[in-house]
Amino acid sequence: MYSRPVLFDQSPTLADEFSLLQGRTKIAVVFDESGKRLAESLLQKAENIPAAALLVSDSTPSQAISEFVASQKMGTQICIVAQWDTAYRIFSLTVDEGASEEEIQTLIVDQKKRFIYCMKCFSTSEIPSNEAAVQCQCGAHLEVGPFFSKVRKGYIGYPFIPVQQRQTVGS
Repeated sequence: MYSRPVLFDQSPTLADEFSLLQGRTKIAVVFDESGKRLAESLLQKAENIPAAALLVSDSTPSQAISEFVASQKMGTQICIVAQWDTAYRIFSLTVDEGASEEEIQTLIVDQKKRFIYCMKCFSTSEIPSNEAAVQCQCGAHLEVGPFFSKVRKGYIGYPFIPVQQRQTVGS
């Protein structure tokens, strides 16, 4: 069964720095203003490989990004250099155009975001990246599970009843 790739904080497409993948015949870099310097550096590294680049902003139509990705030939390595929200948008459009996780490398220039799916109220919300347990917007206490659901786009949050601390009388 096909499982559509999703960008999340432990996604296999995330990289700390870009590396040119073997067998790639071209590089296509999609970046926002915050990733411009890194994108230019990457393009300089790929001096012997044909390259294409697209600068995007919040006002860039999704169709323009999709057309840029769709115009790339097979064997192209797609590099995304952007802030989380912009990278998430570009990643989703890239996957919509048929790219696989093996063809995409993503470099986030700000903080990665992490989401939890509440098994009580069935909502998804953003959580701090280092928390093992959080309180959902519905009031439920959730343990952050180890499994990321690509369908629900978040880590599974398992409800639990917190242990109340005892108060000592007279202190």
